Amino acid sequence: MALVLAVGCGLVSAPLEAAGGGTPVFAYVDVPRVMASSSAAQHARELLKKKLASKQREVDVMEKEIKDLKAKIEQGGNVMNRDARADLENTTRNKFREYQRLVEDNQAAIDRENGVWTKKITEALRTVIEELGREKGYTAIFGKGQVLFANSTIDISDQVLNRLNEYTKKWF
Repeated sequence: MALVLAVGCGLVSAPLEAAGGGTPVFAYVDVPRVMASSSAAQHARELLKKKLASKQREVDVMEKEIKDLKAKIEQGGNVMNRDARADLENTTRNKFREYQRLVEDNQAAIDRENGVWTKKITEALRTVIEELGREKGYTAIFGKGQVLFANSTIDISDQVLNRLNEYTKKWF
């Protein structure tokens, strides 16, 4: 942080000017906005929603089976013999355990896939920012959350978003 302030105040501008050949040029990117707004993130969210809906159908079927078993126990509880009722209760407990495992497995699968997409998009974002930084001759590009003050003229979030969308459009 002290180095950033020193650079911003011109205290270390001589080495930077010598290294970069001129006055330091800074920019920042609103990374959360770019990540959320990118085409790749939107497509990934849609893919995950579809997979979640598919998995939810499995869960719904199993929920209905459990409700039906519970209803059988409640309706026929008085007329069933003790062994039949115990078997039905045991079946219901086992089905409920299967249900819980299914829900946990589905959530873990969605979380894993979300992590894969997040990593892939984050790597693409880093590549795009580095390319843009070299191309435009920036001394440094910061994340918006790391900047205490910045004039909005150095916000390159839209440029990064456009380039990220172009970079990732072949994914879908």
